[in-house]
Amino acid sequence: MLRELLGHAEVDAFDQLIAQAQEPLPSYEFILTDSFIELIEESLARGWIYSAALQELIAAMDPRLAGFAVDELAQIFDFEEVQVWANATRSMPTRSHGAVAIRNAAFLLIQLKAMGFQVDDAPLSSRMRPLLASKKVLVGREFYVFWQQELEAKREVFVLYTAPSPQNARTQEVILPPGHTMRIIFDDKRAIGVEVRSPLSTEIGPV
Repeated sequence: MLRELLGHAEVDAFDQLIAQAQEPLPSYEFILTDSFIELIEESLARGWIYSAALQELIAAMDPRLAGFAVDELAQIFDFEEVQVWANATRSMPTRSHGAVAIRNAAFLLIQLKAMGFQVDDAPLSSRMRPLLASKKVLVGREFYVFWQQELEAKREVFVLYTAPSPQNARTQEVILPPGHTMRIIFDDKRAIGVEVRSPLSTEIGPV
């Protein structure tokens, strides 16, 4: 995924994300609570999820991601937050809230998992697939979410760049705590991209 060169603050967030991926794994296993199940079901019904709720879900899965705002992750992974109204009738002035389209939320969870974070996309993406299967045409990230399990089974390299890679790029390879191999690409002293391959022991659930 190639995008235009990010601003300084965004590059810092990307550097921080790479650093957090190398930190030790959380000492506990995330358990999907009833409140999170209700959150996912409500979000599927309306087609989007509040950014604050998505951030809380991500941080609960892997506390190494607790320091990242969703708008930072949205900039890194190249999708947009949207504005929604707390009062659907708009009959009175209400404050708008940042939100993420549900397909982009599933896409983000899948991408974070592929990058080596302890994130489980299944509670959301598995609920989305029957809905996507009923659509005549899949667009953008819907296609990616629908075929994610097949793509993951092929162990294709996860690639994320924040700038085009120059000819004289420097690389560094590290093994992440879950066993993923991360190749970090640098332009001078700044990280501009990562290529991550999951370990051979990665288990793929039923389609």
